[in-house]
Amino acid sequence: MNGFSREALKWARTVHIYISMIGFLMFLFFAGTGIVLNHDSFGWDVGHTSEAQISLPGNVAFAGDQAAVVKALRLAAAVTLPLAQYNAHPDDIEATFAGPGKRTQALIDRRNGIARITVEDRGPAGVLADLHKGAASGKAWRAIMDCVSVLLGVSSLTGLVMVLALPKRRRWGIFAAAAGTVASVVGWWIWVPR
Repeated sequence: MNGFSREALKWARTVHIYISMIGFLMFLFFAGTGIVLNHDSFGWDVGHTSEAQISLPGNVAFAGDQAAVVKALRLAAAVTLPLAQYNAHPDDIEATFAGPGKRTQALIDRRNGIARITVEDRGPAGVLADLHKGAASGKAWRAIMDCVSVLLGVSSLTGLVMVLALPKRRRWGIFAAAAGTVASVVGWWIWVPR
């Protein structure tokens, strides 16, 4: 092994170890939640839905001002989730609040201020699944997901450098990487509907 290969191996090993340790918990999180997402049949992601009817001040509903309607909904229905969607139509207003594993929808009649509230709670498994997908999880969590993706990419590349720099492991390492790649592509080609 020449000096360059020795330095590349040393650098790759150091980066690989520390990147893997920095991302350790998140790597395990995404591995575990990936299984939960992939197997709805486990029954862990069972939703519970409840419905209620509340009254908003008629002038607030009629005016349809987003800030006023959202404030009134938060007070009357104890909604704490962030607003995800707001649509004001001539006869009604639709407001959706969403967070990981939870969703609250309000359909407000603009003429009388009556709001039908539907609350969906998918429990802890729903929270984990939505965090895995980045669904309704906010900008900060999506930034964390981006960082974890970069860590996974760097960890994979430094692992490849380590395998290529070790003559005794190079052949089987390349074979394993090629076999995994071929199996993934063939599996996608044969079994995934297009």
